[in-house]
Amino acid sequence: MSVRPRLAGALLFVATMVAACGNPADQSTGSTSAPGPTALDGASGPVSVTLWHGMGGAAGEALQAEIDAFNTANKGKIEVKAAFQGSYADAIAKYTSAIRDKSTPSIMVSNDITTGFLRDAGQTVPAEAMAAANPGDLDIDQLRPAARNYYTAEGKLLAVPLATSMPLLYVNDALLSRAGVDLSTLGTLDGVAAAARKVSSEVPDVKGIVQPFDGWWFEQLTAASGAPYCTPSNGREAGGATAASLTSEPQRRAIGTMAKLYTDGVGLDTGVDGNAAVKAFSAGKVAMMFNSSGAIGGLNQAGMKGYSVLPYPLSGDRTSSGALIGGAAMWVSRVGHADSEQVASWKLVSYLASATVQERFAQATGYAPVNTAVDTSSSWQAFLAKNPGSAVLGKQFAETPAVPATSGCLTGAMSGIRAVVVPEMQQAFSGAKSVDDALTAAQNAATTKIDDYRKQAGQ
Repeated sequence: MSVRPRLAGALLFVATMVAACGNPADQSTGSTSAPGPTALDGASGPVSVTLWHGMGGAAGEALQAEIDAFNTANKGKIEVKAAFQGSYADAIAKYTSAIRDKSTPSIMVSNDITTGFLRDAGQTVPAEAMAAANPGDLDIDQLRPAARNYYTAEGKLLAVPLATSMPLLYVNDALLSRAGVDLSTLGTLDGVAAAARKVSSEVPDVKGIVQPFDGWWFEQLTAASGAPYCTPSNGREAGGATAASLTSEPQRRAIGTMAKLYTDGVGLDTGVDGNAAVKAFSAGKVAMMFNSSGAIGGLNQAGMKGYSVLPYPLSGDRTSSGALIGGAAMWVSRVGHADSEQVASWKLVSYLASATVQERFAQATGYAPVNTAVDTSSSWQAFLAKNPGSAVLGKQFAETPAVPATSGCLTGAMSGIRAVVVPEMQQAFSGAKSVDDALTAAQNAATTKIDDYRKQAGQ
């Protein structure tokens, strides 16, 4: 895919910049100071805030609608201009150029995989510090633990999640019924694997399961097994990630379980495209599907009926394993931005993460609301009653433990890691390599990516 070289190039640039600047990330993530509300008092005229994002379609429209509402409510005080920058890879590449040109936006909305990248760039003020300095705005304790956990390093919240998704299991009710599968057995990966095999043997011309082959899904299998993807502690402690960890027994068992479904002809290979998996599932070619919660919209567009949405199955203990989140978060810029602009930016971030806005945004987009105060809203409960898929997503979100495994690997090398892990996993799922050989090769290649990044960054 063309986006990978662009993002990898951006990461290399930031790593080089970090080394040249003496690791500005130390200032960004380590500082506990941030401007407070008085920074807006002396502003003459409205404070200008720029926001860059890579959200298209319904999400982009919903975001702009909320920004318009914020501008109306803050007329004469704060004026926000949002700019769509293309794909997330395009957006982060432009952000990298903006660092060089000293023209970064006030707020950068970027996807989950760039968390380590943005931390290392050292351009932002931690959300934890902004919240402490502005107690009248967002209460970050209301953010769902699973979402807050993902964007936290060394115990400090770096960015505020805006849009969050999770993996889910989608099942064709009629096909599972024909195969005699009980839905209550699908809470574990072993149960799903057994059901997939039963469908494959009992229902002619129908495969048991499909999942996209992009990197997020191998990370999901790891988190659901309770294992870290990189060490130490998924890169969440001081010093960051130093190596990939892909060969632990829980990982090998989980990934091996899925790979054997494919080598035995039970799984349907639709490549890395999640939309291709949706098409196959909605066409009745496969009985079960692992896909993002965003796939609910695609299935509805396809007019599919008679399917159920279930939580992503675990292979590890429920207290120490779970699903990873996806989506995007909001980063407030510090370097080159006045205190008044930072506080005005935080006002917008707080508004977008508020319960009222998150409820509207979730209903418009299918993302899960990140603010727990939404749960007490009668209108949200009425929405969930009519949209059981969203209810399952919310329940899974609430029950996912905030533990190292579910935090995901935090490293600026993450794009490069995915680029070398996916081909190895594809070989394991096709039978071209044994699972053990593929995992060992993937771990070695991913660790090299981390080593290279750390050397470039002077870490």
